[in-house]
Amino acid sequence: MRPHWRKKETRGASGGHEAIVEGVIQHKGTFAFLLSEKEGVGDVFIRGRGLDLAMDGDRVQARVRPEKSGRLAGEILRVVKRARTSMVGILKRIKDAWVLFPEKGSAPPAVVSGFAPKIVPMEGAFAVMEITRWPTPDAGAAGIVNEILGDPGDLRARIDSILRARGITENFPAEVIRQAEDFGARLEPAQWQGREALFDLPVCTIDGADAKDFDDAVSLEDLGGGMLRLGVHIADVGHYVKPGTALDAEAYARATSVYLPDRVVPMLPPALSDNLCSLVPRQERLTMSVFMDINPSGKVVKRRLAETVIRSWRRFTYEEIQTLLEGGKVPDVHKSIGEAVARMGRLTDVLYKRRVARGALDFNLPEYKINADPHGRPLGVSLRPRLKSHRLIEEFMLLANEAVATELFAAKMPFLHRRHDAPDPLKLKALSEALGELGLTAGHIEGSNAAKGLQDVLRQAEGHPLTNLINSLMVRSMRQAVYSPVSEGHFGIATRFYSHFTSPIRRYPDLMTHRAVKALLGGKKENHEVLPLEKAGVHCSERERAAADAEHKSVDIMRAEMMKELVGSIMDGAVTTVIDSGAFIMLGDTGAEGLLRVNGLKPGTKVKVMIAAVDTAEGKIDLSLEGRPKTGAAGPASGPAQPQAGKPARGPRAGGRGGQRPPVNFSRAPRGKGRGRGRGRGR
Repeated sequence: MRPHWRKKETRGASGGHEAIVEGVIQHKGTFAFLLSEKEGVGDVFIRGRGLDLAMDGDRVQARVRPEKSGRLAGEILRVVKRARTSMVGILKRIKDAWVLFPEKGSAPPAVVSGFAPKIVPMEGAFAVMEITRWPTPDAGAAGIVNEILGDPGDLRARIDSILRARGITENFPAEVIRQAEDFGARLEPAQWQGREALFDLPVCTIDGADAKDFDDAVSLEDLGGGMLRLGVHIADVGHYVKPGTALDAEAYARATSVYLPDRVVPMLPPALSDNLCSLVPRQERLTMSVFMDINPSGKVVKRRLAETVIRSWRRFTYEEIQTLLEGGKVPDVHKSIGEAVARMGRLTDVLYKRRVARGALDFNLPEYKINADPHGRPLGVSLRPRLKSHRLIEEFMLLANEAVATELFAAKMPFLHRRHDAPDPLKLKALSEALGELGLTAGHIEGSNAAKGLQDVLRQAEGHPLTNLINSLMVRSMRQAVYSPVSEGHFGIATRFYSHFTSPIRRYPDLMTHRAVKALLGGKKENHEVLPLEKAGVHCSERERAAADAEHKSVDIMRAEMMKELVGSIMDGAVTTVIDSGAFIMLGDTGAEGLLRVNGLKPGTKVKVMIAAVDTAEGKIDLSLEGRPKTGAAGPASGPAQPQAGKPARGPRAGGRGGQRPPVNFSRAPRGKGRGRGRGRGR
């Protein structure tokens, strides 16, 4: 969401002009950030009495001025729009009153004015409150408790609280389930009349071994003369989910599926997500296809969109495709499929080189998977491998998204772009300084060709002992990708036109893109989407951030649950981010981070630390230097933990640092199509 700025004719105490800023707030309790995407303007540090008026995610108006340090700071004037109508926290009895204490850093405590029928108050339990009185300068929020989630020691209750606090609902309304089930369990031939039948085309799906739904399939034909025809076939969710239905309203409200270590909260009911919109082998499925004719240099010379029906020949895992790419044997593989996979491997190399040559960024961050038992309890952490088979699907999905956006734009069809603006120059300057402290040459990233400069730093990071930290610092310096009816291109992928098309089963913007494609194929000059594109783009971007935050926070909780057994242990660590109250330390190969309240450290510094305390309810880890006693309880230190000047403003989400803004929303692959279901939310 882009904040709105307008100058006032007044000057602040530092002599700089004041401005009125409107945008989304990220609450930290004693301070906050107003998130900015405006060119050349960093996030605004917010403090003052007005903090008590707003809650995390609210859209606010603030008076902002530059400080002598160069940082923007300000105070909230008023709340423009509330992010939600309920809040989640721990229920406590204070004298004769009940009070709800929300998640740390999300809002001030609220008074319980009553309990819904059949709700029995539980001291210390997680509870959900429906807000009946918003906070004012004279009084805090108040409301009715309508749900008790359970004890903070119950891991599932803790995850439930994370979901409820972000407005994420697991259960579907009865009418929505009924509408989804009314389509039946199987397709009949009459349902695909008029579509292009691709039953003779060698089509297959490629997903993680633990995937439960398959919403995209691929094919690759040899046209001769070095020309190839890549087909990307996506489940036709738009055939079932029509505007104006309860099914559509629910999908829009959710806007995205949410992937947690112990469960999935789908955007669509199982009758669609697990059946009719899942491209299972040897079953007819309705699809939307994009065919791309590609020359030997990897350039798409022709594109074609079509409503199709497929019958997948084979369901592959990434590991099986990797075996085939390496020349190994996999059972039950038709000769034509095997030949197609070999061509896919060669095409992947060509597409990747072409994309990098035009300036695309390929960050290399490790991805950790939390392994949970059937009851949702964490069993351990494993590092997902990065295989060529993952890159294969990534390149094909990126190309399909770009092709669809190019066709829609050429036809002047309104649609939601996946927009990723160039980095903020202030953040590039801070990144350059931080990378310089790590011994890298990085001054050129502030030049006119930032993409090429960043690519050069990525090359320097290859084989560097701090490669993970370098990649993390760079990702955090990028802007967040958003959905917008207007686009100046996608910086990270280095393309002028880009949309989300490949995952309508789990992303509402993809469904909107499908509707635009259907309108185009139907000969319409406009996409008669009921939803205003700008409003939908803002909503879907907000729900995407909420889902990402829930996913990251749940991983923090799971990691903390495992790390509590290691209190008192000594571990190797490296400084990732420096703040006023100390530094965050990456703990070995666990993927977890903890807070070390020691000043004077620099990013990249290697230290030995002791795990001093673990707060499993907040997912935070408190550290001390080896041999030193614990300096305080886990969680934020007193006073605002502000990043030091010259350092990137906010670090990535990691264990021990709940509540941070998630990393920039473009990762290696579209949602669910990378190394695992949690690979990232998509570029």
